[in-house]
Amino acid sequence: MENNSRHYTVETIAKITGGTLYHGDPGAFIDHLVTDSRRVISPRSSVFFALPGPRRNGQEFIPDLYQRGVRYFVVQTKAPGNEFPEAGFIVVPGVLEALQALAAWHRKQFQIPVIGITGSNGKTIVKEWLNQLLEKDFNIVRSPRSYNSQIGVPLSVWQIRPEHSLGIFEAGISMPGEMEKLERVIQPTLGVFTNLGEAHQEGFSGFRQKAIEKFRLFGNCAKLIYCKDSIGEWLHLEGSEKSLLREDIELFAWSRMGPCRLQILKEQRQEQGTVITGLYQQKEFSISIPFQDRASVNNAITCCCVMLAMGFDAATVSERMKFIRPVGMRLELKHGINHCSVINDSYSADLSSLNIALDFLVQQRQHGTHTVILSDFLQTGIDEIELYEQVASALRQRGINRMIGIGVRMLAHRNIFDSALNQATFFPSTQDFISRFQPSQFRDEAILVKGARIFEFEQVSHLLEQKVHQTVLEINLSTLVHNLKQYQRCLKPSTKIMAMVKAFSYGSGSYEIANIL
Repeated sequence: MENNSRHYTVETIAKITGGTLYHGDPGAFIDHLVTDSRRVISPRSSVFFALPGPRRNGQEFIPDLYQRGVRYFVVQTKAPGNEFPEAGFIVVPGVLEALQALAAWHRKQFQIPVIGITGSNGKTIVKEWLNQLLEKDFNIVRSPRSYNSQIGVPLSVWQIRPEHSLGIFEAGISMPGEMEKLERVIQPTLGVFTNLGEAHQEGFSGFRQKAIEKFRLFGNCAKLIYCKDSIGEWLHLEGSEKSLLREDIELFAWSRMGPCRLQILKEQRQEQGTVITGLYQQKEFSISIPFQDRASVNNAITCCCVMLAMGFDAATVSERMKFIRPVGMRLELKHGINHCSVINDSYSADLSSLNIALDFLVQQRQHGTHTVILSDFLQTGIDEIELYEQVASALRQRGINRMIGIGVRMLAHRNIFDSALNQATFFPSTQDFISRFQPSQFRDEAILVKGARIFEFEQVSHLLEQKVHQTVLEINLSTLVHNLKQYQRCLKPSTKIMAMVKAFSYGSGSYEIANIL
């Protein structure tokens, strides 16, 4: 994965990571950290971290990356010889440790609130819902998808830029010793512990050890959000464990079982969702969410607590919770009209998620043509010209054949895209695009549909996706009886027949079929 960030010189990166620079220009600027050789977009401003792995060593990819224009590499063995005359090598004791050290140093340059989320389940859902709930008030940087590993966390934190006012990052671990490293990278100011379950249990001696390791993420947090029913018993730290949390940390717990900062009094399942009634600051208030399952209800309550802990009033929380929407845990590829493939990512528009979606798009090798339908980018905090130059650059670098821009800001900056792409078309609104839509304009191509929620791009996806029509299946019971008798004629009279009616007779009616046979 690649991440856009601030400029760092190669010499600075060497100092931060405790490495030694061999060859290359010490003053060359680096914007992008690359750990996957398939994800190189801007080779001249990238540095490749040659991570060793159980099956392959990252240094095996250096020759190919050098041919593709990458000139700077972080390695943990001596620099290669003269076969890479233009390359610079930063030699470090450990490549992963160097990546984490660079991200941790970068994080320290920003004095913004950061929410750190861990738990056995629900981390990504809570992170994405908090983004939905808080995007009106903050310019948010967050983990892409579920980038919560030892590699994913530093790549996520590297995304922080001066215009961001809130960070939301998730952290996952599979064995002791990992969370301490992630805490140094994320440096959260507000912690969220979703729950404690069986996931990744094999790496720990028991639940207590896993709970203690996860608590290490919150060592310097001012506030901690958690469910008392799930986490409360593990919060009684003893001996040296007490130092895991600050003495003055503010604990904000919720519970169904008794008094708490937020006590859940009642949950009413309705046709379209759930109404949750709670007691907060000695006053009852309710939130309505468009989900019924227990996991979603728990995650929604956790998000509610985060907002309350951040100072939002109950009325605002209640109003916003109505509109949380499902989170796609992965990009979905669907069959489209005229032999197209459609990638529907129609609920957000930001640079980080755009890069992920574009990478997914270019992986669709079944089509020679790639098209992107993109809305205005809202509330990014970046100068608009710089923003759309970055968007156009991302499209050009990935060889996108056609872009369709929707929104007044896209239209205002069309000259940026006209000069960067061979084919760019613009519409002032989604409705304007729909009114002029012609199915014949899309054929044998992969189409990414990506837009901010306000543009309601689900309508665009619906136009492009192959229609699934209702089918009526008629069963002729007389013919069914005829077929049975034909089989009977081939058998001895003493041979019995047993009929199995399975899977509701594949939708044709269990009782009718069973009775007639």
